Amino acid sequence: MKRMLAALIICLLLTGCWDQVQLKKMLFVDVIGIDFEGDSKEIKVDYVISSLQHVAQGGGRPNNLHIASKGDNLYDAVAKTNKEMPGVLAVLGTRLFLISTRFAKDQPLSYLDMTSQFIANPLYGYLAVYDGDLSKLLSKKKIKEQTASEFLVGLLDEEKRRGRIPSNKVVHYILGGAKFINDFALNRFEPYENGARLAGTSLFSDGKYTGVNLNDEDTQLAYLMNGARGKNQPIISKTDEKDYTVLIQNAKRNFHIISNGDNLREIEISLKLDLKLVEEGHEDYKKHTKKMLTKLENEIAADITTKATNVIATLQKANCDYLQLGHEVAAYHPKLFDGMNWRKQYPKISIKPTVKIRILNTGILD
Repeated sequence: MKRMLAALIICLLLTGCWDQVQLKKMLFVDVIGIDFEGDSKEIKVDYVISSLQHVAQGGGRPNNLHIASKGDNLYDAVAKTNKEMPGVLAVLGTRLFLISTRFAKDQPLSYLDMTSQFIANPLYGYLAVYDGDLSKLLSKKKIKEQTASEFLVGLLDEEKRRGRIPSNKVVHYILGGAKFINDFALNRFEPYENGARLAGTSLFSDGKYTGVNLNDEDTQLAYLMNGARGKNQPIISKTDEKDYTVLIQNAKRNFHIISNGDNLREIEISLKLDLKLVEEGHEDYKKHTKKMLTKLENEIAADITTKATNVIATLQKANCDYLQLGHEVAAYHPKLFDGMNWRKQYPKISIKPTVKIRILNTGILD
């Protein structure tokens, strides 16, 4: 009898959803695109609202609705949209903030800090740069048979799962109001065919986009030097005119700060990689000797070290301390750091990456 009574109460609760009408009025924003309107400082905001069409038991067909608004800031733009369109914008589940390159050059984090003032703030969405026409991209109904929001967020999800790109969540950069991480690298989209594709990262210095980008390969190395584990990331390159492919099994990074009295002489970046070798161009190493294996490890180490050195040169040229070396010096050598103008001296500091390789196998992987 008690079980029957309990079942009856549950059924009554399920059929009497008091907030059903309110849910129908909610406009769940999946992607927010931010740019400037024309040559002004007025904010132009594009919203991609995700919904289901032809809803039936067990699901429906995903659909995107694109709307746009303008305002003095992000909060103002949202408020105006709520006045101009029936329904209420709900941004708690926003998965991606996509900013234009023009917007990125004008302290974008200071504008995005406004998101913390929303009652349900969307700080766990991705933050990325789009080097193209945002409205044109976000107004697309489909990209490769997927909704625009599913396609863009899906690219980031998959590359993040593979460990090849930084996470870049909004919350990583907005730390209690005005305290921002000023030098960073955001994942970058570019126009491609009928949609977009990921194309490395965009470098920021002192909170502004520098106009300098790292390609996919350089992004991977920068991410590894920034402490990423790199589990099962492939590296495809060439040594002695022979192609090689390896899968990273473990990555360990250390900094070594060398000073001479009150002067910073050099920063060494040690990167140790445990690799599984896919021997496409190195069939000779199937039946290897210890000497042959050591030679191959040294060749791969030299190749990756050269590439890592070029990445450091690009970061310094852009005056982007993506690896947060200034924080490292300040933490372990505070007196040394206090006597420096880090922003001015960083591009001239000797920063030397050294890569050490250990090959865990020499057979072709299954």
